[in-house]
Amino acid sequence: MIQSQVTSTAPGSALSGLLLELRDAARVPALSAAVGRGGEVVWADVAAAPWAGEPTAEHAFRIGSVTKPMVAVAVLRLVSEGAVALADPIGRHLPDAPAPDATIRHLLTHTSGLQAEFPGPWWERHGGPTWDELAGSGIEQLWDPGERYHYSNPGFAVLGRLVEVVRGSAWDKVLRDELWEPLGMTATGRVPVGPAVHGYAVHPDADLVHHEPVPDYRAAGPAGEVWSTPSDLVRFGMWLVSREADRDAGEAVLPLELRRHLAVPRVVVDDAGPEGGPWATAHGLGVRVRQDGTVRTVGHGGSVPGFTADLRADVATGDVVAVCGSSTGGFGDGTTLLAAFQGDGAPTVPPVAPTAPPVSDDGPAGRQAGASGGVPAGIAGTWYWGPVPFVVQVDAAGRVDLRSARSGGRGTLFDVVGGELRGVEGGYWLGERLRAVEADGAPVALDIGTFHFTRAPYDPGTAVPGGVDEAGWHRPGATG
Repeated sequence: MIQSQVTSTAPGSALSGLLLELRDAARVPALSAAVGRGGEVVWADVAAAPWAGEPTAEHAFRIGSVTKPMVAVAVLRLVSEGAVALADPIGRHLPDAPAPDATIRHLLTHTSGLQAEFPGPWWERHGGPTWDELAGSGIEQLWDPGERYHYSNPGFAVLGRLVEVVRGSAWDKVLRDELWEPLGMTATGRVPVGPAVHGYAVHPDADLVHHEPVPDYRAAGPAGEVWSTPSDLVRFGMWLVSREADRDAGEAVLPLELRRHLAVPRVVVDDAGPEGGPWATAHGLGVRVRQDGTVRTVGHGGSVPGFTADLRADVATGDVVAVCGSSTGGFGDGTTLLAAFQGDGAPTVPPVAPTAPPVSDDGPAGRQAGASGGVPAGIAGTWYWGPVPFVVQVDAAGRVDLRSARSGGRGTLFDVVGGELRGVEGGYWLGERLRAVEADGAPVALDIGTFHFTRAPYDPGTAVPGGVDEAGWHRPGATG
């Protein structure tokens, strides 16, 4: 899986080699990218392993949460027409919505207080709920609206439902009619509208792959179901920063004043983890606002099993980069490619952090935690969220420290609250539950905010939501 092939619409571009390095360093089966300047897509490229077929720049990837800013545009169009107001409690328009007292602005900025994921099995692999199932699922509101930032996929399912109810049409049809077609995003859809790549998990310690399922997300679709190409995402990004080719079409989608309203930093994204750290990211109305040194970008990242994506549009220059990959483990982000395109020195590919060694769960802290009755004995050690390694440690006070084994990854500290483990400091799972799934008196899986963690990547001996590849972990290309 080391060698790659590259197909480029800009032969000889210096970005081609960098994309190839990124693909090889992250071991992504296919990595596709595009950049835009002055309203035009000026470069597009695909780097792929020889066994991953022959994807072109026209092949679509699932873009995960890059769906969210598109849904936000549909909501802002309703605001511009006076059909809804940002200050409206969502319950005024959707009486059966969770957190009915949260406003539309709260939902767009992830400050509604809603939990991060949908109740039930890991929805990104298992499939999403219907609206009626979602409305009756008992989604938790962990905080009062406006109290703090907490990323919520259910929050955007609610916004998608709002669009459907007010427009009287499916959310993705609304996006096609009101956003994608006017901006020339002809390769974008809720399902692929042209050729598409397969999504894989790549084993962290061997040249083995595992096919990922592509379930129907149903009412959860507005949180991350869209397929697109980097070129289409670049067109969207250029529109976000008012550098679209057709200004009349762009203005018809949403006036410039409201587009700027989208990108106003409204809440700090405090996901630094238990040890804290500097803030570099804020959230606007459905978009991420990032500060990378002197460069401010708006856009969003996305991930679902089998795919990751990143969209970044430079607010000052209007330059845009979009990258899509076909691996659950991801590739990083588009920062390096954007810097290279803008000639910012000689960007190098960030080194891939090694997998951390297993942590023994036989030490005194582990035994003490088990004896306390709040933390299961034997919980410490290495666990895998799909193919991505995490390390669990238990301190002398019986608190559970979960963090990615890779530098810059997610981390949350859990403690016993009300008789169950809850995230109490930092990171994505703040406020969320951690539950051990046991067999023969020992933990064999962890359910963390509905995500399924196992001792080995996609351990078939556990109930992995969405199932496992029938071929198991296998050599790439062995099963087509």
